[in-house]
Amino acid sequence: MLRWSDRPWAIPLYALAGVLALGELAVVWLMLHPNVPPDYRAYYIDRTTTCLPQPVTAAYTLGTSIDFRSGGPDTRELRPCGWEGPAGDGMHALGESAQLAFTVPAENLTLTLELTGVTLPGPRQQRVMVSANGISLGRAMVIPGRTGRFSFPLPASAIVNGRADITLDLPDAVTTSPGQSNVRKRSIKLVMASLTPAS
Repeated sequence: MLRWSDRPWAIPLYALAGVLALGELAVVWLMLHPNVPPDYRAYYIDRTTTCLPQPVTAAYTLGTSIDFRSGGPDTRELRPCGWEGPAGDGMHALGESAQLAFTVPAENLTLTLELTGVTLPGPRQQRVMVSANGISLGRAMVIPGRTGRFSFPLPASAIVNGRADITLDLPDAVTTSPGQSNVRKRSIKLVMASLTPAS
């Protein structure tokens, strides 16, 4: 019968196998409990949103009406996620939510949006739930093929660190083809947006 002293190479090999097993257990634990930002978790892991915000400057001059149609200004730094375009008649919202971001003073403001409903088979109206930094501002009902102007009071309490992060939730967004991913759903086009001091 062999003794440990007869095979001195065995102890380092068993130790190495133990270290490798612990390493693999650690990897599995990290896979099950990833330490990632909430936005990343919601988009990639939980799939509770179709909008993964990207860093933007949100540079904006208070009172300016921003044209989101073709030929308008470059609006990339105001659109963290959820938009495609611009097309000739507006910026298409993609998925079930889209975001806008504006640097503004922390005072009571009015948010104005011009929205057009897409003309696709689906509901007779598109609900657009508008919030700012998690505070509900109201709801718009957008009719397919029609452009409407909607105003929402934006309280100073909804402006965080000099930014109004606006979310448009789009529960009635529709797919354009069978089996299409939720991140490609269509609902509205954004024509114009502005923030002005509350009257």
